[in-house]
Amino acid sequence: MFEKSHFDTLLDYIASGCSMELTAEELEYYNALYAMVAINRREGKNNAIAFLMRPPFNVERTRARRMYGEAINLFFLGDDIENDAYRAIIYDNLMKASLVVLQNVSSAKDLEIYGNLQMQAAKIKGLMNPDPVKPKEITEKQIIYYDLTPGAVGLPDANRNLLAAQIDGLRDISAREKTRLKRDAGIVDVDFEQMLNDQEEKTKDY
Repeated sequence: MFEKSHFDTLLDYIASGCSMELTAEELEYYNALYAMVAINRREGKNNAIAFLMRPPFNVERTRARRMYGEAINLFFLGDDIENDAYRAIIYDNLMKASLVVLQNVSSAKDLEIYGNLQMQAAKIKGLMNPDPVKPKEITEKQIIYYDLTPGAVGLPDANRNLLAAQIDGLRDISAREKTRLKRDAGIVDVDFEQMLNDQEEKTKDY
């Protein structure tokens, strides 16, 4: 697939403001180059080339690399490449350069150059930055239990009658407030209707 290049036609197409009529084959070629640009921005050169080498295109590597160059020249006339794509491209180039040096080592100086290229690639890739903290597995997290029963933590159960008597002995608070305290202490059952009425009374002026 894509054995014939339509690069020159697409240059004219872009120059015309995309007003030219394209054949189905030319349009498919254009869309393939455009997809390569998008992949290059997000994931770098190698993934953009690999995209064309996989189905449904199945383009040979040499042809795919040539189309990558066409995509860059066609769409990157304006410098709108994202920084992550730049980093991926530079990292890829530095790693390839370092491997070439390693494969042709003839002196200690060559090894020094290799090491410097590797360090530069690591910095571009952000490998010098600390790894982000991974969320803990549920089995590693501290589990906290809340329980209103003192016996659950080894304490003696509260004497509800004594608590009720102490609340009844409080001065300067209304009967309604005493009932609320008993409800909060678990001495009397919760009256949801009364709770709603209390809340309405508290917020009536807001």
